[in-house]
Amino acid sequence: MLDLALALSALIWFCVFLFPIYGFVAGRRDRKEHLTRAQGILVGLVALLVLFDLTLGVMVTEAERPELLRLQSYRWWMLGSVAASLGLAWAMYALAQRNRRQ
Repeated sequence: MLDLALALSALIWFCVFLFPIYGFVAGRRDRKEHLTRAQGILVGLVALLVLFDLTLGVMVTEAERPELLRLQSYRWWMLGSVAASLGLAWAMYALAQRNRRQ
């Protein structure tokens, strides 16, 4: 289960880096509903990772404890970067919408 949590964390970081670009593309193509749906998926993945984190805190063995502590050590960085990425994606969406209208 720890491997699944680490893979989920890697997927979230990948989405965080791509989400602002996706916001710009969605704005250029006027696809607000796609951006909203993608935002919901990303927030759902983060919620799932937090639930895994809470579950693993109870179930982890002593051999896996260092990996779990590493995963928990950057939880706040991940939550902050997800929030910044979502905000930047919506700003890029608005910028692309404004450029599209001109």
